[in-house]
Amino acid sequence: MIRLLELLISLVLVALLFVLVGLMLPADRVVQHSIETNYPARMVYDLMNGFRRFPEWFPLRAHDPSVQFTLEGEPRGTGARLYYTSQDPKVGAGSFEIVDSVDLERIEYHIENESRGENKRAVVEIEDEGKTRKVTWTYTVDYGWDLFGRYAGLYVNRTAGDDIKSALGHVGGLLATMPRFDYSSIEVAYEGAAPQHMLYVPLKTKRNITAVEEGMVKAITAIRSTLTANKLETAGPVRLITTNFGSDEYEFDVAIPFLAPEDAQFIDADEYMAREKAKEEEAARAAAGLADESEDETGEGEEGDEQPESAEDVAAREAEEAAAAALANLLPQEAKPALPFIEGLVLPDNVKQGVTYSGRVVTTEYAGHPAALPLLRDQLRAYAATHGDVVQDRAYEEYLNEITETAAEDSEFRIFWPIR
Repeated sequence: MIRLLELLISLVLVALLFVLVGLMLPADRVVQHSIETNYPARMVYDLMNGFRRFPEWFPLRAHDPSVQFTLEGEPRGTGARLYYTSQDPKVGAGSFEIVDSVDLERIEYHIENESRGENKRAVVEIEDEGKTRKVTWTYTVDYGWDLFGRYAGLYVNRTAGDDIKSALGHVGGLLATMPRFDYSSIEVAYEGAAPQHMLYVPLKTKRNITAVEEGMVKAITAIRSTLTANKLETAGPVRLITTNFGSDEYEFDVAIPFLAPEDAQFIDADEYMAREKAKEEEAARAAAGLADESEDETGEGEEGDEQPESAEDVAAREAEEAAAAALANLLPQEAKPALPFIEGLVLPDNVKQGVTYSGRVVTTEYAGHPAALPLLRDQLRAYAATHGDVVQDRAYEEYLNEITETAAEDSEFRIFWPIR
C-alpha cells in the first residue's frame, strides 16, 4: 500500500513538473530563415505570390511524392488558396492561403495543417540590397494554453524550420532555371490566338538590324506579289516568327496571314506537307544526279574508287540510325496545323503556304527600335516561367507599321509567345 502511495505521489509530482515546465515554455514560436538571390524582385515576388509552381518549391512532395494539390480562389495574390491531401499521416491534409501581399515587398500566408498550434502564419519579405535581393521567411505559431503544443514548439526549428530552409533553397534553384529578365517595365496579357492561313518566306541572315530589315523587305514584296497573283486578301499585319536567334545568324520566317477565298478547294495538311516533302526530295535527287554527271565528265568517282562497307561500318551505321530513331521518339512532335491547306495556289520557290499558331499566348505591346525585340521575347519567357506557364512553339511579332515607311525608332509591335 505504501509503495502504491509512493507511486501515485511520484506521478503527481511528474505531472506537476510537466505543467510547471510547460507553463514556463513560450506560448508562441518564431522561426526565420533567409536566402539571397541575384534575380529581380519582380520575379521572386511573382513566383511566390501564387500557387501554380508551389509544389515545385515547397517540400511537401519530399515527404510524400503522391501528395495531391488543389487550387481555389483567386489565381494570384490575396485570396489565392492551395489545399493538399496526403495518405501519409506525417503530412496529412492542410492548406495555404495568401491573406496579404504588398507588391515587390511582402507576401503573407495563413497556414492550416495537422500539427499542433493555431494562427500559423508565414511572412515572406523581399529586400533590395543593390546587386542582390534578400528573401526572408518568418514563420509564427501560437500554442496558447496547449501544454503539449508548447513542448512541440521545442522542435519547431527542426520541423517547420527544415521545411522553410528547404523551400527557400528550392525557390533559389527554381529561379536559376528561368531566364533572368526584369519584366516590370512591360504590361503582359493572356490571349487566345485563332489559326489563320498564311504565306511565309523562311530566311537566314546575319544578326544585325540592317540584314534583317533587308531580308524582310524582300520577303514581304515576294509574299504580297504572290497574294496578288492568287487574288488573296490580306488578313493581318506582317509577322516575324523566330526560329533560331543565334550569336551570329538569325533564322526566322516572314509571314502574312490571308483569308481563304469563298471558292477555295482544300487539302488535308498532312497530305499537302507530304506532297511538298516529296517535291523537295525529287529536287534533291535531281540535283544529286547533275552532280554525278559532273563527276563522270571530270573522271572523278569512277568505278573502283568506292570501297564496300565493312561489317563494323554497317554495325556502326545501324546503331546510329537506331539511336536517331529513339531520339526522334523522345522529342515533341509538331502539332498538325489547325486548318487545312488551300489547293491550287501558284507559289514561287521561296514562298510557302502554312497556318499560323493557334492556342494560348502571352503578349505585350512595344513602340520603339526593333533592336529591343529580343529582350522583350526574353521578358515574356521570364513572365511565363514565374507565373507557371510553359512556353512552346515559336515567338512572333506583328509589325504594325510599314517597314519602309517608318523610322526604326517609331516602329510599333505586338510580341507574342505561345504557351501551353
